[in-house]
Amino acid sequence: MRFRQISEVIDWTRTFHDTLANDYDGIAKGHEKDRVGMLLQYLAEHERALSSALQHYEEDAAESLLATWYDQAPDIKLPPDLNALCDTLEKVDTETVLELSIKFHDVLIDMYAVLAEKAPTPATKALFDNLCSGETQEKMRTVRDALRLEDL
Repeated sequence: MRFRQISEVIDWTRTFHDTLANDYDGIAKGHEKDRVGMLLQYLAEHERALSSALQHYEEDAAESLLATWYDQAPDIKLPPDLNALCDTLEKVDTETVLELSIKFHDVLIDMYAVLAEKAPTPATKALFDNLCSGETQEKMRTVRDALRLEDL
């Protein structure tokens, strides 16, 4: 992402969440382990909620903020297609699925931290600091909810 506007970064992040949601859904259907399937379904719903929250934020944000340009925005690829991991995930437990989910959250947390550090304006820094904090909270929430699933 050499030169990107904030709106493009947010759109990319929504695509990241949507891709994960679709892949989690695809793997959850027909999964042979009930708890792993339930966790994957929960993660799919969680990713959709994050995507929706970003869409609402983008709709409500000031145009001037969304149009802010970044020079040297980090280039981060979308997550690999989780269906490629399907054979592996079918043979694992909820802990392994949770670890994978945490890695995806960490990708976004790291990206937001870099964007906040290189922010061209105070408003932009505040935006990415808030997104970083929110993603960190969502990561903790995911872990907490996954652990509750283990208690069932």
